[in-house]
Parts: sequence; C-alpha cells; structure tokens
Amino acid sequence: MTFKACLLGLLFPVLLNGQETGLLRLAPDLPAGLGEAALWGGIEEGGYIPTYGSFFQWSAGADANVTRHGKTSSWMGALSFKQTVGKYMSSSMLLEPEYFPFDVLEFVEGTKSRQDVRLETGFLTDIGYEWAAGLKASVNGARVAKQHNVPHSSLGIDAMAEPVLTYVMDDEMGLASAYRVRYRMENLKANEEAGDLFLDEGMRYGTYQALEGYGSFPVRELSHGFSELFYSPELSAGFELIWKRGQAGGRNGERFKFPGSTLSAFIQHSILADEVDHVYGASYKRMRDQLRLVTDGGFLSTSDRNHKYLELKYEARFVNGFLKRTGITLDGNYWTERSWVGTEDGNRRYDGTAKAHAAFTFGLFDLEVSVQGGNGWWKDPGKTGWASDSRLVDDWLRKMDYFLTKRMGAGGTLTGRLPGLGGLFFQLDAYWYHAFDVTLLPGNDREIATLKIGYKF
Repeated sequence: MTFKACLLGLLFPVLLNGQETGLLRLAPDLPAGLGEAALWGGIEEGGYIPTYGSFFQWSAGADANVTRHGKTSSWMGALSFKQTVGKYMSSSMLLEPEYFPFDVLEFVEGTKSRQDVRLETGFLTDIGYEWAAGLKASVNGARVAKQHNVPHSSLGIDAMAEPVLTYVMDDEMGLASAYRVRYRMENLKANEEAGDLFLDEGMRYGTYQALEGYGSFPVRELSHGFSELFYSPELSAGFELIWKRGQAGGRNGERFKFPGSTLSAFIQHSILADEVDHVYGASYKRMRDQLRLVTDGGFLSTSDRNHKYLELKYEARFVNGFLKRTGITLDGNYWTERSWVGTEDGNRRYDGTAKAHAAFTFGLFDLEVSVQGGNGWWKDPGKTGWASDSRLVDDWLRKMDYFLTKRMGAGGTLTGRLPGLGGLFFQLDAYWYHAFDVTLLPGNDREIATLKIGYKF
C-alpha cells in the first residue's frame, strides 16, 4: 500500500480494508515497488489476562508483503503464518472469543496450540484519467487444539472479497467506495472425554450439553456492507456500515440465529506547516448483536448486546530533528447487555484509556515509546451475585474483573537497520501491563516481548 494508506491505517484502523487498495493509484510519485519479508518470535507471561487467556505463551511466525506499480495498474499481496502455544488455558473454546454473542466454555486448564495462515491480495487499475477499479480479497485459516484436559479442536475459515471503485481528483485527493462480502465458518469438535460443556448464551447464562450429543458445534456467518472513504492531504473522512447474519449449534447450525450490524466512521484533519504538522482525528464504532433460539413456532430472544466505542487523537509530526512525532489518544467504551435465559438480567458499564506516545530517530535506529492508563466502572451491574443452575457467576465476575480494573502500561518498539546489508532490519517490541486492584484474576501483571528480523526490498 502507499504511504498515505499506511498513514490512515495507523490513525484509524477501524475502517480501512478495501480502501487500502482504492488508494494505491493516488500518489503521483509512486515507487516501482515495495516489499518486506520477516521472521519473528515472542513470549507473553503474567496473570492479568481475560478468562480465555494463557498464563504463559510463546508464538512465532513469518510474514511477507509486496506492492508493485505499473503504468496503469497496481497490485499488492501478503502472506503470513503464525504458531502459538499457550499454557494453563481454559474458558472459551472458540477461535475468536467475545466476537460472537455466545460461547462454548470448558473449565480444566491445559495447553493449547494454534496455527493461523493468512493470504491477501488486491489490485487496482486505471479507467481513463479520473477513475480506477479493483478488488481486494483475503482468506484466513485457523486451527486450535487441546490434547489433554478436555480434548477438543476447532477449525475456521474467514474469507472476504471487496470490489472497490476510486474517483481520482486533483491535488492527490480521491474518493474510494468499496462493497464487502465476508463469510466466516467455524466447527468446534470435542470427543467423549470432554464431558458437559457450558453454552454461554450471554452474560454467562446458558445450559450444559452445549454439543447436544453431536460431538460438534458449527458456526456460520455471512456479512456484507459498504464503505466510503474520502482522502486528501489535509482532510480525510470515512464511513462504513456492515450487516451480519449467522447461525450456530445443532447438527448443521439450526439451533441459533444471531443477526447484527456494525457502523464505523472517522474524520481526520491535518494542518501542514514547514516545521511541524498537526493532525487531529476522531473515530466512532457501534456494534449490535442479538442471539435467538430457533423454536417450532419461530424463535425466542435469549440475549442482546450493544457496544459503542469513541476515540479522539492528536499527533504532532516534526519535519526536522530526532523527535519525529508525539501525540495522545483518548478512547472510551460503553457496553449494554441483556439476557432472558432463566431470568431477565442486564448490565451497563464503561471503560476509558488515555495513551501518550512519541517516536524518535537516531541514525540507524528508530524508537517508539508509549505509556497508558485506564479504568472501568459499572453504571448498572445487574444481578452480579445472583446464582442459579443456568449461570456461571464466578466466571462472569472474573471476566468483569479484567475489564473494570484500574490499569497502566508502558513499553515501546526499537527498530534498527544494519549498515552495509541493504534492507536488513531488526525490531524489538516490549510492553508491560499492571492492574492495581484485581481480585479474581491469577495475577496483576502481563509482560510481552517480540523480536522480528526482516528485509525490505
């Protein structure tokens, strides 16, 4: 992707998908091509983790991406592989916990291994002087397995295609329009040793015998929608609306229906000057999900949830000197959830984070550092102490302990280029999180370190 698409992606990762491809032909001074290949590995350790997290894990992978520009067309491609092994893991058995409005839970800690593969491609070609058209497509495959202590495995595929049409204006301005079609599927399987698994139908209300004797729990989701992005060096804005329809459970996914939608928007304004550029931005995201139990006479609503996210950013970018940029980000989340399983219950909660960052360049080395602090709080906790056969109260409170605790973090990224070796580089990432008043989590800290070695060409 071009530098401009990278810049937008750094500031507002909420929206950009097909629009990255839509901006490929925008800059008039495109290099013939850019590429990067890298190997990396890292470890994470500590007890400040969500309920499905691992107290200790290691991961390793390989990434490669390339962008090429011709006289009338451009294309991009990326390939990545990741292997992860986590110890002392339990709770969610799905590939992406918290994404769907339901979950399948197990409660015996053990070691899980996971493999992720991603293939992505995109192209854009000029149509006359003012128009360009193209397509971005990607396929993600993932598999997770646990061999002992509730043995199970889950295999999933996430495929997406986005046609894009760009109207190119003067002064490096453009309007990119994309339409997204995305299909996600996952199939969780467990053998007879798994025992009674708990089906969380929202807020940890649900039932045992989640697999209903079938030995598997299938999930299917189809989403589609459109997005618009206006880009110029001084002002950019975007809007996206996605509709989701899914089904899960039973033998072929006929047990539940889960419709939903996601709305995202952002605006960014840049004040360009000789010595320092000032960039201001705001982004908003709203997600809604419902879970419905299919019955002979139609369906019953079992739960719904609503998540709203607001982010405000300011960044100063310096043209000269070793300080390249500095800024601050403020973000806030608002959740509402309701359940009608066993009894009617609901809750509302907030959390907010403030993060300051800075980037420096010292010859062959680049350094990015950041510090952050956050806190969460209930507005309406609901029936947090209400116990019944249809609710896992302790697990619900542990989940909330992770979201609502006071916390801080600090860390950074050091990137070095090796002289005389072309585009060879190394990158070291390190971050530390600390929670102040957790009561149910296995620890207060989390340390993360990753080393990457790559080559730019």
